[in-house]
Amino acid sequence: MTLSTQTGNPPSVTHEQIDAWTKLADDIAAALAMGGEPGLDLLTGIMAEWSEAVDDVNTARQICVDLASKGRRHEAIHWHAENFFDVADRLDPDRPGWEAWEQSLRGRGIVTPRMDPELKELANRIHEDLESRDLAGRSLIDHLVDLRRNMLLRGHLGERLVTLQSICDLDPSPQIWRNMISPIRRRRVDVIADEVQAAITRRDYDALESLRAEVASQDWGDDLPASVSLLLESTAGCEALGELKRRLGQAAATVVGRVEEARRQIPESPGCLATIEVAKEARVKFHNLRNTLVETIRAASATPEASVIVDESGVKDALRQFDDAVREPAAWLEKQAEEARIRVAAAEIEAKVLRVMEKAPAKAGDKEAFQRRLTEWKQLAEQALEKYRKRAARLPGGVPARTEDVFQRLQATRQDREDHLKSLQRREKMLVAGFIIGLCVVVLLLVVGVIVAVVLN
Repeated sequence: MTLSTQTGNPPSVTHEQIDAWTKLADDIAAALAMGGEPGLDLLTGIMAEWSEAVDDVNTARQICVDLASKGRRHEAIHWHAENFFDVADRLDPDRPGWEAWEQSLRGRGIVTPRMDPELKELANRIHEDLESRDLAGRSLIDHLVDLRRNMLLRGHLGERLVTLQSICDLDPSPQIWRNMISPIRRRRVDVIADEVQAAITRRDYDALESLRAEVASQDWGDDLPASVSLLLESTAGCEALGELKRRLGQAAATVVGRVEEARRQIPESPGCLATIEVAKEARVKFHNLRNTLVETIRAASATPEASVIVDESGVKDALRQFDDAVREPAAWLEKQAEEARIRVAAAEIEAKVLRVMEKAPAKAGDKEAFQRRLTEWKQLAEQALEKYRKRAARLPGGVPARTEDVFQRLQATRQDREDHLKSLQRREKMLVAGFIIGLCVVVLLLVVGVIVAVVLN
């Protein structure tokens, strides 16, 4: 009983054939394991049945490939009786050592079976194709099951189109699905505009989101009126208007509250600075939410239907109130940020001036060495003072008092070292003068002594 005699269109491998092929595969394995002339005799006895079975396997695989090319991949792997693919592989003559057996059989004038390797590869690939997955992790077989369920239940055409498009994106032979999409799309276009209007009337945002996803999933071309897409885009954020208004009000209240709290604290204290940071974060959140709300209002203004939803929500009035409430606290925060930037810039200047002060020569050693070190450092100090005074003068509001104090300290350090040098110089002069005076006294005493000696004599 061959495959060609089976009923059905196309014919399928039956369970009886699978059982017969399983027994045949066992006999083939036994003959090959037996080896020698006994094994060759056994193969000779079953060769006609084996050749017929291989021909039927090739035919059956071709049926699977044909079904898959028509988009019936899931059906193709279940068309034949269970275990068809496994038993078909067992009947394949292509196995280790087969060439020697084939040569011996041909020596007896026996034609050996030949499995079509290309059909085998194409048929096995059907399983791999069905396991292809989209970005959401769903496989082709999952989408095929969805399509079958939708068609059996006469489900929503929009859902069917989305499923068909997903299948088309995954199937290596998508043309059959494209052919199926076209007439459904034309039928869908006739009612989709009415569904959008009805969903807006009901304020059914879930339905609008579903319609929006459906429209985005298809290349409608000129079939879908541009007004439908525009209407769906304009209502995209309308559902969130109430939540946006609530969150924007909370952010505004946080900005106002934290600024008031910071103003009651000691300026630049750790607690004050921490409170300002919280207020700044709330201000950023407020602006982000505000931008989202403004963009939603802008999009909604493109259609009268969406504009009505915006007016109903009261977000425009609320937006103006929140802006008024946040304006002055936000300006105060900006001022604090500017003052903080000035403090950072001033602190950098102060640190560099202090490093110059640290290089001032120590008040030790002899006069010449100290004077040499002082001359070099004074040049460095004068250059630093001129450079950093100019930089500090460019700060908003001029040179800060604390920075000016550092400049004064640098000048005081320079004056202190100059005074020390003068002290060393005076000491040196006094030593020289003392030496000269002492020398004169000695000379005078010698002269007096000589005069006395002369007089006495």
